[in-house]
Amino acid sequence: MALANNRLPILLITIAVITACSAIYANESIILGRPQSRIYGGQNATEGQFPYQVLVTRKGDGTMTVCGGAIISRNYVLTAAKCANGYSPSEYSIRAGTVKLNSGGVEIQVAEVKIHPQYGDSNYDIALLRLSSPFSFNDKIKPVLLGSTDLPEGTPAIITGWGGASSDRVADQLQYNTEYTLSHNSCVERLNTLADSMRCLAKSAGNGICNGDFGGPAVANGVLIGITSFIVNGCDSSLPNGFTDVVYSRDWIRANSDADCSCSA
Repeated sequence: MALANNRLPILLITIAVITACSAIYANESIILGRPQSRIYGGQNATEGQFPYQVLVTRKGDGTMTVCGGAIISRNYVLTAAKCANGYSPSEYSIRAGTVKLNSGGVEIQVAEVKIHPQYGDSNYDIALLRLSSPFSFNDKIKPVLLGSTDLPEGTPAIITGWGGASSDRVADQLQYNTEYTLSHNSCVERLNTLADSMRCLAKSAGNGICNGDFGGPAVANGVLIGITSFIVNGCDSSLPNGFTDVVYSRDWIRANSDADCSCSA
């Protein structure tokens, strides 16, 4: 689907990926945010399959920047800080309740952006978006529970997004794929270093996140465990993908939103 002015500013996300990974690549010689086809190896999602998934867009200068996000309450969406940093909240909107990129569901403007105060170099890469009007929950629009405990290594986690296809194109339909949890120590062994606020998920070559998927959810056992943050060595690499650890950031999320303790696992 061609977008306004036939270009999607992947640059914002590409720079963020290179910067975010600069502290973790160690012996890896190349770190790229290359525009690739979509969530690699993914499948088309069906309507209502992932009711917590939203599209986060910023429109300006005739272009549109695309990220993902996760519904955590009627009034708040969780996304990556790199997707929401440095611009006015009025430039952002949320589309929920559809698997289509630019149609269906509901579109709601963002009223306030809350960036984690310790965000930097992909550390604490997490932000809260307060909506101008609350969601009306239904079969296609529902919150996801916040994870509260680490899961055993090898637990399947579902990643979702409308990842970038080229410099002027993103996936028309929501994609999903499966990755697998790793302990923090295992992540460090694979990536050489990793901040406490981050986690990684294992994948095989040809699968995983790509540009446009940042800010999107990683969900395991029905709870949100990660917010998509960075890639290493390109979208088709066999190296793990990087996520902000929702369990680690849970107290900040709850203190700065209305995600009630009774709605989090």
